[in-house]
Amino acid sequence: MAHGVFHKELGEINLSELDLNDPADARLWRQLYGIKGGKTPKGHLECLDCRERDPGCPQWMFLQMRQGRPIAVHYTSSIRHPTRPESPRHKALKERIARAAETAGFSAELEARAPDGRRRTDVLVHGDKGLRLGCEIQLSYETGPSVSKRTDIARADGLSPLWTTDDRGAPLIDRAPWARIDHLPEVAISSGNALLVRGGVKELEMVRCDRTSPVPCPDRNYGRCNQWHGAWSPVHGMHLDQLIGATAGGQYVPLYLPARQGRRGRAAHMWVTAQDRETFLDATDEKPALPEPGTVDDDEPAAPARLALNRNCTYIEAEKEKKQRGSIPRDTGASVPTGITVRDQTAPVSPQARASTFLSHVASRHRAVPQPAIPHQGPPLAPAPSTTDPLAWPNKPLQQPTPVAVPAQPLPVARPAPPAPVTKPGSAAARQTDRRALATRLGCRPEQVGRCASCHEPTVRYGDGGNPLRPCCKAHRTRSVPG
Repeated sequence: MAHGVFHKELGEINLSELDLNDPADARLWRQLYGIKGGKTPKGHLECLDCRERDPGCPQWMFLQMRQGRPIAVHYTSSIRHPTRPESPRHKALKERIARAAETAGFSAELEARAPDGRRRTDVLVHGDKGLRLGCEIQLSYETGPSVSKRTDIARADGLSPLWTTDDRGAPLIDRAPWARIDHLPEVAISSGNALLVRGGVKELEMVRCDRTSPVPCPDRNYGRCNQWHGAWSPVHGMHLDQLIGATAGGQYVPLYLPARQGRRGRAAHMWVTAQDRETFLDATDEKPALPEPGTVDDDEPAAPARLALNRNCTYIEAEKEKKQRGSIPRDTGASVPTGITVRDQTAPVSPQARASTFLSHVASRHRAVPQPAIPHQGPPLAPAPSTTDPLAWPNKPLQQPTPVAVPAQPLPVARPAPPAPVTKPGSAAARQTDRRALATRLGCRPEQVGRCASCHEPTVRYGDGGNPLRPCCKAHRTRSVPG
């Protein structure tokens, strides 16, 4: 029983404001009350409190007249609305998100309502380029259909939803764009402590599919293929304040991956950088899409309960089972395969690919090393074959040059000296060369060379005849010690 009700066309109506002596209010009352005083058909009037608590399970109402005043009554009489004040943790986290948005340079609204009354957002952040980030804080249990419906309503209003939870088994995980933090007391949230994001934010990386991989090959679903696979891996070290600023600024964007047979067991929602999202979409056949309104991905089926047919709403009884259903972790922290596979350059290749690589290498050597000019005597030679297409060599026979008379004493040809090997300063080869030079100068083996413990100059420090001090430093120390 309530004095407020939601009409599917008129929105929120306060029945206590109706004056039935006024003709306009009387006509409205007769329209809402129903034909011939009967109950209003289901689907026209909805409970405001149930609509806010669980939009996925609407509770229909009809109107009655009690003591001369109109009221709204549930079709199901067992519905009771206990007082449900906002928890201190919920309020602290809501203020923390708004403060983080303002610190990043964006404006934020608390308890922002839609004009039609269908939506009330915990924190509405006005970001860059007209982006409106709808931050929803869900610290209690929320059903999957309810999350999907509230997310659809937010998107229909032009919002980009971001759900925040502290429960690994929350049904909202992977059913809407989400972020998970640790379960912390109210004082830790309001005091400004770092709120690490434990899940919901991913980065694109390449993972080697070999025996060190803890999961089987995502392409074959068994064994290891020794190739490189793309994966969405969790991002570590990000704070919730940073995520709010990054999403409002457009640096992180939502990505939806629908479930695919043989590749992804369930759909996934995640926050990724705009660059990783563009790279992923360019490398795969995925399309930037959102789930259809009303879709509840991965709604795990349960075994049939085999209960007797009951036409009454079991809303109160179902509340007692929510914690048990939400105890199964949905945020496993595992990487999500992307479908991108890159061949390992060190893996065995076919003979055709090996021949192609070899010919390309030979052609590059011919182009890189200039041949010396040799004086020619006799008739002109035929034009040499082109070297611009090395892969065409096996199919094009080389044109044999016309035989020429070779002089009795061939002219000397100056061949260029091979270039000296370049040793990078500071490399292992450079250090070994220096050590050998010092060993030659000191008259010892390279492994005996070390630094003096006093002046840090090279000396014979190790092996037979070695000493941590150079002879001069040792003599100076001996003189400085009183006899």
